[in-house]
Amino acid sequence: MRKTLTLLLTSFLFFNIPCYASSLPDAEISNKIGLGTGPSISADFKVAPRVSLGGSLGSPFYRGFFTSGLYDVRLLYKFLDQGKFAFSGVIGVTGNPAFNGRFPGSLFGGEAGIALSYQFLPQLTGKLNLVGAFPVWTGVWSWFGNVSPASGIELGYKFNNNFEVSLGGNGQGDFLGLNIYF
Repeated sequence: MRKTLTLLLTSFLFFNIPCYASSLPDAEISNKIGLGTGPSISADFKVAPRVSLGGSLGSPFYRGFFTSGLYDVRLLYKFLDQGKFAFSGVIGVTGNPAFNGRFPGSLFGGEAGIALSYQFLPQLTGKLNLVGAFPVWTGVWSWFGNVSPASGIELGYKFNNNFEVSLGGNGQGDFLGLNIYF
């Protein structure tokens, strides 16, 4: 576990991997509310055994606190559940209003990709979401414009069935998070 945590922190610090902490949608379809340090808030609701509908809203520090907002509304479909490993598809709508013009914004665009999770221990789960954003053309290309709020990597530790803390990073700017499952 120590090597995994060290690798995760090293990757985040040296390669600045865009990733999600608590606002990361989970390949394991579930009902949850997430709070992240980005700051961000998210919610996901199980609407069928293999389907969840959710979204996130944030104002990442790396874009200028409360000067640029990010949101997404997403649908997850679980394709594979092999005990400790789960694989889901993600599709949705995302946007960046860019309140201050510092970063090119797009009020809406699409997002699509995959969500993976692996349970290392009953309490410890790794999550990797590879989700691209496709903003409506803004006239200026921006790498940050193609980072979906649903994309990222995290390591989550569940204290019990209802509370999980997570460590990672993401397009919302989260690196620590709290998930509340219900």
